[in-house]
Order: sequence, then C-alpha cells, then structure tokens
Amino acid sequence: WGLSNENAFGVTMFCLAADKLGVARPISIQNDLSLNNRVFEGDVAEACEAFGIVGLPYGTLAGGVLTGKYVDPSFAGDRSLDLARHNSQPQFQPRYNNPLVHLATAEYVALANRAGLKPLELALAWARDRPYNAAVIIGTTTVQQVKDCVAAFHLDPLPDEVNAEIDKLHEKFRSPQAAHSDKDLLFDVPFWRHHFSATARAFDDLLQCNATSAEAA
Repeated sequence: WGLSNENAFGVTMFCLAADKLGVARPISIQNDLSLNNRVFEGDVAEACEAFGIVGLPYGTLAGGVLTGKYVDPSFAGDRSLDLARHNSQPQFQPRYNNPLVHLATAEYVALANRAGLKPLELALAWARDRPYNAAVIIGTTTVQQVKDCVAAFHLDPLPDEVNAEIDKLHEKFRSPQAAHSDKDLLFDVPFWRHHFSATARAFDDLLQCNATSAEAA
C-alpha cells in the first residue's frame, strides 16, 4: 500500500503506526513533483529513504505547463490549445498556472531547446532519473500524448551538464509551483499582476530568440 500528498511527519507516523500494529509499512508515496516543484526533495525524500518508501510522483508536467505549449503553441500537439486545462479553466489548480511558474517554464523550454529535447522530454526524463523515484505517473488526453510520454521514458539518462543547468534554474526559481495560501490572491494582488506583464514580455523575448537561433542554424 502507499501514501499520497504526505509530508515527512506523516510518512514517519504512518510507518511507526504500522510497526506498532504489526502490519506492513507503506512502500510508495504519490506526491506532486516537477521541475517547478521540488519540495519533495527535502525532508520528505529523506524520511522515505529511511523507511524504504519509493516515489511515484504525479504532476511532473505541471498540469501540462511543462510541455511548453503555453510558451510555444507548436508544442500543443494534436489537441487544440483552446481546450488545454489552463486556458479553459484558468482558476483550476492555479499552483500550476501562476505567473512565476510560467516565467520559470519559459527558461526550462529554452534549456530543452539547447539540449535538443522537447520540453516534455526534459521534464519527464528528469523526474524518471531522480534516485528516490520508482516510476512516474502521467496524465494524458490523446493517444499522441501517450506516445510522446512513452518516448520520453525511453531516452538515455540526462547528461550531467543538462542536470547542472536544471539545478541552476532551480536556484533562480525555487519551486514556484509549491502550495499557496489563497488561490484568489494568487492572481488578484498587484504583485502577481506585475509578474503577468513580465511573463508576457519574457515569452515574447524567448520566442524571438528561438526564432533567431533557428534562422541562424
């Protein structure tokens, strides 16, 4: 059996309770984990290691954001971008869709491009390669999306230099997808409105840079 959305205290107490009752401990944990949310890598991962629990993370594409399709529509694949979750339901799970998340994602998309990968491949291969994970949960709506995800899992491990660049971006954008206290404030306060404008400018700059690089190549 397994746990889901637990912290280090919860993992510890479940395991101690199992020991006290003389029953099997949990063997897996299903927590939110992605390039935009590495909170699990703190004390939760440490507790899991101590109790022999492996990760089965969900949200590794951040509700589709880390596919890059909100940065560059060409990554939307065979499903209309108008139907995509954060366009059709912008207030649903805003932790995946806040301005700082999009700002960070734009840089991960640029990194994937430099590495010769699709953004989806970068995000899934990174999660697959984490030593605390045994498998990665995906969510898809089309057959092509399934094929793209499976192809990502068949990639070789990410090179050290790509992982180093990922860690640099993590230092710049520390888990911007991590839980927020009030989803209405997330979009309503002036601080975030300022970042919406900054994000839009960053997207424009990134797309222009990618177009220029493609022409030069």
